[in-house]
Amino acid sequence: MEEEIIAKCISRKKRAWIGLKGTMVGLALLAVGLYLLLRPGGTTDTSGFVASIAVIVIGALLCLLSIFMLVKVYPFPPVIAAREGDTLVFLGERIPLCDIAEATFDQSKTLIRQPTYGLLRIRLKNGRILKNGCVDDVAQACFRLNECLRRYAAEQEQQSFAGNARRPDA
Repeated sequence: MEEEIIAKCISRKKRAWIGLKGTMVGLALLAVGLYLLLRPGGTTDTSGFVASIAVIVIGALLCLLSIFMLVKVYPFPPVIAAREGDTLVFLGERIPLCDIAEATFDQSKTLIRQPTYGLLRIRLKNGRILKNGCVDDVAQACFRLNECLRRYAAEQEQQSFAGNARRPDA
């Protein structure tokens, strides 16, 4: 059976860079918060103390979240979605193409440049939603998946039409 790759995961280098950026921003916030808290002369009022503690907490949370993303969330397989015959293999789960209602995507947003990775969302007919946020070239992946669904629907319609044409009317 031939496998058609629909969606690939972003490269390890990109995943590491995404996590590293969050960690660096978190460490910078921690440093600013510590400086505000421990600067010569110290904090003379309550609002300065509260602000420095808030910056430290935000920086620590951002660092922890980025490290969690690097360790737990980002180790995905190289192929996220592939078509094998009349099934879609999405992160190891086999889904019949006839059970898929639609596929949509959201691109990640950055300030520096337009990213090509993002969130691929597959809605099943039973209401369940499968999604992955590390899809490389997510717009093309969504287009390929929707095209695959259209081809499958056309094949099913053609088979149904061919089956009806073979039956003699009695």
